[in-house]
Amino acid sequence: MDRVKKLAASLCFAALLCAVLALAASVLERKNSVKNYARFWEDPKGYDVWFLGTSHVYYGIQPMDLWEQYGIRSYNLAASSSTLPQTYWTLVCALEQAQPEVVVLDAFKVHMNEKHHDDRVSHVGLDSIPLSAAKLKGICDMFDTWEERFEYICKFSVYHSRWEELEKQDFNYQLSPMKGSQLKDKLADFSGFQYIAKEDMSPTDTVGFCYLEKIIEECQKRGIKLVLAAFPFCGSEEEQRGINAVPGVAKAHGVDFLDMAHEEGLLDYSVDFGDRNHVNLFGSKKLTRYMGDYLSQHCGLKDYRDTPEVAEEWNADFAIFLQEKIKWMKAAKSLKRYVQWLSDDRYACYLYQEKAPDPKGGLARELAQLNNIHLISLEEAKARMGGEIRGGYAFFVEDAKGEMVDKAVFRKGKRQ
Repeated sequence: MDRVKKLAASLCFAALLCAVLALAASVLERKNSVKNYARFWEDPKGYDVWFLGTSHVYYGIQPMDLWEQYGIRSYNLAASSSTLPQTYWTLVCALEQAQPEVVVLDAFKVHMNEKHHDDRVSHVGLDSIPLSAAKLKGICDMFDTWEERFEYICKFSVYHSRWEELEKQDFNYQLSPMKGSQLKDKLADFSGFQYIAKEDMSPTDTVGFCYLEKIIEECQKRGIKLVLAAFPFCGSEEEQRGINAVPGVAKAHGVDFLDMAHEEGLLDYSVDFGDRNHVNLFGSKKLTRYMGDYLSQHCGLKDYRDTPEVAEEWNADFAIFLQEKIKWMKAAKSLKRYVQWLSDDRYACYLYQEKAPDPKGGLARELAQLNNIHLISLEEAKARMGGEIRGGYAFFVEDAKGEMVDKAVFRKGKRQ
């Protein structure tokens, strides 16, 4: 009897210890992965389109806009610097729980022979994936030693020392309403960039191409429509050579390939990038529209906007998404960043400017992207402000009902 009591006590202690460690781990781990992807892993069955790949995708495609404009249920599972092996195992883990109608795969990094990038960015992509047989296989495949593998199996082992870094958001955080995507409001001019010739290709015997083949095989054996995509970027010749070899692989397997990088007129390279590899809000709006047109016209996806039980949930998420965008608009302190948040046709933007910006400058190029800007006089601006205008630019943003969403005055490029 004593042995039974001791065994029961030991089991209770072990269970309590595991519970405490799990709680500590959830508090201590960095929240990027959970905030971005936890909504997907809670219910993967709720999405007809999965976007996979690198940060090119999560800055480029906005699932919430796809919902509003096309009624498409999608999730952006792309992760920063994700290699093709990491993308493959993310897909395999997801397929343990659900199966989408379409997978859109960013073909970036096919030229690489490495199976994983640096640990910090790998954790962002992998930490939120529930532990499963597929995840264990993936970890063992991507990492060579058990020391490396252990920190992805037991996250507490890598985050246990974060006590001094903890902030309020570690205890009270909200899951992102953006279905895995991100937004960048910077501006970079790459109007002088030129892609190399499409005929200049890399060999296809790399680790990246090997896992691209695995992804194609996995999707085709399950009857999932796979779409390979080249997202616009201003990268190195080595990176471009890898992308240039993808169409041949796609053709050999009968897979669609969307070459957005070479789609003439799709982007304005003087204003649609936030940095060398990522589009900003202007570019994201254009890529999302392009992707939505393709998916709705070629993939036979259902428009769920007229399905009450689905629309109610997604419209509620979309309302939260809009509120978050308004918060980010109001938080923008620089003039050039602020203007990008106005790239939303649901708002009317009234602008007083003391003098027109330099036509060759970034601000003029940004304002030219907006079709919802209405210039007003100083007198009208004062009336809207309810006082003097102490700056060179004053913006008044109204919604469809004519209610004020935001008003902002900028002096020497900074919000007053």
